Amino acid sequence: MNFFKSFIISIFFIFILCLIQISILNPLFLGYYSYIYVLFILVFPYNRNKYLFLILSFLIGWIIDHCMNSGGIHAFSTTLSAFLRCSFLQFFDGKNFIINRNGFSIYELPFIRKILYIFSLIITHHCSLLILAILKETTLSRIIFYRTIYSSIFTTILCIIYFFFRKIKH
Repeated sequence: MNFFKSFIISIFFIFILCLIQISILNPLFLGYYSYIYVLFILVFPYNRNKYLFLILSFLIGWIIDHCMNSGGIHAFSTTLSAFLRCSFLQFFDGKNFIINRNGFSIYELPFIRKILYIFSLIITHHCSLLILAILKETTLSRIIFYRTIYSSIFTTILCIIYFFFRKIKH
């Protein structure tokens, strides 16, 4: 029952994030600089099934791709970010290895490490996303760099705002 309940909550969260992304942020920013659905990768529980997490990450990217007609670039980027999430977290956790505990939450990381972890994961997502998007077009690599940096900073700010205003449950 616990697995089913967490699965339903995850699907509901994916639906809400996709709805916000597609109906509010894409028209507002014309599909650039605002990829709030990355928040799913950041807040998904760390002690859950990793294969389910990869499938759900692919699903959220696929839904965004389907609605934006972008040809799979969001699905690839979210799956890549989900795959690299634990590696980034272990890197920024240092020798503490607090992620090995069952009840680990991102809220337990110190503030600076949390910001670095969020920014690194988001910049990985955005870099892969924008490289694939730019490869469809033919523009210069400087544009890839600027778009990656600006959209990563903006999405990091949105995620930090989420984490500041979310009540911590203990």
